[in-house]
Amino acid sequence: MKLHLGCGQKYLEGYINIDYPMTEHSVQQKSVADELANLMELRYKPGSIDEVRLHHVFEHFSRSTASALLASWNSWLKEGGVLRIEVPDFEKTGKVALSRFSSKKGKSVAIRHIFGSQEAHWAVHYHGYTPSGLAAYIESYGFKVQKKDKNSHLGTYNVDITAIKQSSKSKAESLAITKDYLSTFMVADVESERFMLETWFKEYDLQVEKTFAK
Repeated sequence: MKLHLGCGQKYLEGYINIDYPMTEHSVQQKSVADELANLMELRYKPGSIDEVRLHHVFEHFSRSTASALLASWNSWLKEGGVLRIEVPDFEKTGKVALSRFSSKKGKSVAIRHIFGSQEAHWAVHYHGYTPSGLAAYIESYGFKVQKKDKNSHLGTYNVDITAIKQSSKSKAESLAITKDYLSTFMVADVESERFMLETWFKEYDLQVEKTFAK
């Protein structure tokens, strides 16, 4: 079983194409999805999935939620299963947005690509991923990156990573990985930041309880 999550209007043969109902879209003209669902509420049995694939979806999740989903996808996938994630290349796109040699149009497109198109409640980007940063993030949850491709389309720049599940991570192991990861976003080790960190952990816990395989 292969999953294409957040398919939009792109139908992939050989996959179960899953997306929001049309009521959650504001500019999409039609649905090609095999299943209509909230991706943050999907759950599958342990080791039952061959591939999880997302194109320009992962950046729409907060860091806590993204971490919970990586842990969950690891739990769904078979040993040797494939995880493929494509997101905006923050490194390249940021250079275009900041370069004095970029046109006004080029800068505006780059800023949209960084922050999202914002025409729907979900069309906001929560994080900027670099090729090396995304690869390391994915690998920390039990994957091994096999391929790291870069591409461009109409003035936008993207990174497309294909990874293989190397090892299963328990809930406890995934939580430890997530705590290490989220802790790096603290500005300082002070009470207000520690409280914020605990809030991120709670968001992670709520999400992983919905989607981790069982």
